[in-house]
Amino acid sequence: MNFFGIGGTELLVIFAIMLVVAGPKRMIRWAYVLGLYVGKARDMWSQAVTVLQKELDEAGAGIKLPTQPPTRQNLSRIVSDVVKPYTQELEKEWQETQSAVRDINQPVSSAAKPSVTKTAPPKTPATNNGADTFGAWGKATDDAGFGAWSNGEGKEN
Repeated sequence: MNFFGIGGTELLVIFAIMLVVAGPKRMIRWAYVLGLYVGKARDMWSQAVTVLQKELDEAGAGIKLPTQPPTRQNLSRIVSDVVKPYTQELEKEWQETQSAVRDINQPVSSAAKPSVTKTAPPKTPATNNGADTFGAWGKATDDAGFGAWSNGEGKEN
């Protein structure tokens, strides 16, 4: 359902807001007045179109005016038709640019790839035969074996 470019959901939201704001009695009156104004607007549109169309036909312009008031969909279609000759060139350039980017991003063949030599993994430092089982904190630096926290400083002899 499309009524003046307004969908069904939008129409229901407008109806609900109108019901809350105006109340049921005034809402009926408002709807009646709104209908009168919409009818008057359509009459004015058709009269203006007939006068303008008559003038355009007498001038030999060859332009056909729409008989119905424009909606959002009609306006977008008209604008796209007018702009189409200009956008075709831009779309052509856009397609060429995208194809060039795709060509650049294609994976390189294995013949063109440089050979990579594998090296041996780095050697790990020797451990203290299980003395540092707790990582950096578990290094045996004194008799208690509390690592860096007990490095012997402040030790009373």
